[in-house]
Amino acid sequence: MKSPIHNWYKFTAGFSYKFVEEILKDVPKDAIIYEPFAGCGTTLVSAQKCGYMAIGNEGQELMYDICRAKLNWSVEQSKVKEHLEQIESILSEGIQTYDVSAENTLLQELYDSYNLKVLCLIRNYILKIADNTYQLFFKLALSNVLHKTAIYPIAVPYISRNKRLMNNGQPYEKFKTTCLNMVNDINLQSRSFTEAVVYLHDSREINNSIDSDTCSLCITSPPYLNNLDYGEVSKVHTHFWGITNSWNDITQKVRSQLVTGATTHYKDAEFDIDDFMQTDFALHNENIVPELTRMYEEIKKNAKERAGKKSFHILMMHYFDDMYRVLLEMRRVLRAQSKAYLILGDSAPYGVYVPTTQILGEIALSAGFDEYAIYKIRSRGTKWKSLSNRHNIELSENILVLS
Repeated sequence: MKSPIHNWYKFTAGFSYKFVEEILKDVPKDAIIYEPFAGCGTTLVSAQKCGYMAIGNEGQELMYDICRAKLNWSVEQSKVKEHLEQIESILSEGIQTYDVSAENTLLQELYDSYNLKVLCLIRNYILKIADNTYQLFFKLALSNVLHKTAIYPIAVPYISRNKRLMNNGQPYEKFKTTCLNMVNDINLQSRSFTEAVVYLHDSREINNSIDSDTCSLCITSPPYLNNLDYGEVSKVHTHFWGITNSWNDITQKVRSQLVTGATTHYKDAEFDIDDFMQTDFALHNENIVPELTRMYEEIKKNAKERAGKKSFHILMMHYFDDMYRVLLEMRRVLRAQSKAYLILGDSAPYGVYVPTTQILGEIALSAGFDEYAIYKIRSRGTKWKSLSNRHNIELSENILVLS
């Protein structure tokens, strides 16, 4: 949170830029880095800072825009100040008359009337900026301020309404400070840099804008098999920017473009285990299908006895199917003799241990990689031991290295 540019946006599933920089220390400068889950830009920003060409995919429009803003270092301080002056003028003229009743009801619940008026007036101005460089810059700044001016915390996996935020006023002042801090961060960077490229693309599909055998290294942290709904997590922002307006919008416009990571991504009734056994994934991963089937049946059995009765057994199958497609695309874009580093966590849905990292290593072999190794980073999951409705299995976070 103290690193310039990396700290421009709080993201619940972010990972350490220091890990990326450590890997890059021994990589030739002509290497091209591939990132299938660009997210908030950790790998791409790190590569750009260290002087490497990098290419990434991001399936979620909100994060795609955030990533592009963090990679654009051509913003000029004088132009930022000109825009801020115009915004101040608009606020002084329109704050009394702006009507927020047409805004999404969730926004009206999360922000007091005055704050929401200010946020919306700034948003409407930003959306009219013709220069995409500055529109993206200000969109990111205002997205950051959404966290700081809400009545309740929204910078957590899901909105927490049992705690009210203190000091959630002065939205414009926070916006201005954020913008000026961002410009200062840019001024610390070299004006001569190799700009990373990010595509609005689902990494389960072939990206024809990236040629085969062009990248020398992959550094990424895929979604974990832990039922985190990225569409739900970002709904305050996507509602605010007009990307989504409802649960159905989130499903159609966000979840459909992402690896299946939550039970909200699909309809239980549409899954048939016999049909699944005829998919490319099942047919090309016959060595692990029996163990997956065993875990599937055990999770399904336990679900019937648990509150919520969530279909984690179906989620697991969709997840590994999707990740197989991601690994196929990863193998396509990587050159021979290259490596991929994946930060992953294992899981234990309804108390059934799923060695996610090892399973993905085996799937990578069927996707065309030669070998894999696993390095444990830390133990996790132990903070839930005091809760009677949680499992007490110690989990781990790992680095999966594919060669």
